[in-house]
Amino acid sequence: MQNKKQTVENRSVRNTKKRLKESLMKLLKDKPASGITVKELCDLADINRGTFYYHYADIFDMLKKLEEDFFYEFYQLIDSVKDAILPDGDPYFMLTRVFCFFDKHAEWSQIMLGPNGDMAFLQRLKKLVDEKCSDAWKEAGFLLSPEEYELFNSFIINGYIGLLETWLKTGRKQPPEEMASFVTRIIPPTMFHPNSKTNHKKFPSS
Repeated sequence: MQNKKQTVENRSVRNTKKRLKESLMKLLKDKPASGITVKELCDLADINRGTFYYHYADIFDMLKKLEEDFFYEFYQLIDSVKDAILPDGDPYFMLTRVFCFFDKHAEWSQIMLGPNGDMAFLQRLKKLVDEKCSDAWKEAGFLLSPEEYELFNSFIINGYIGLLETWLKTGRKQPPEEMASFVTRIIPPTMFHPNSKTNHKKFPSS
């Protein structure tokens, strides 16, 4: 009986938080978090303020906790496929999972990366990609100096996130698998390999 009651309560809490999140996303499409009040959020979600304050201290606390949930799930995903992003692994497999993740969380991700989003979210996403995914292209930059590799790494990270942002903004017309295939073609891992024909190609002098 106790377990059944707890299940009902847990379902009720999940439904409440879901309604609050959906309402917050609607408001964030029109204005930043700093312009949103607890009252208007609760009115839109049809939830009393006492219930809101039971779960969150304020709008920014709610935003922070939602971001924590997002990144926890993303970390879990990346760690589960980390063997696939090593130089000898399969970047396509990892990228497919990543695009599927952002497809699942498309509305939230687009808002966070948009004009009313959180800059800390973007910086944290960049840091996560650098820490967890850069092994996938380290081999491509092994001939570069440390200074050049820092620029190369920044180019790759910002390029990937910019591509992701555009994909979300334009309605995700391509399926995750197609996007993963496209990304692997954009940055071939052997671009800077010493035996690469591209690396040894001689360009005509001007």
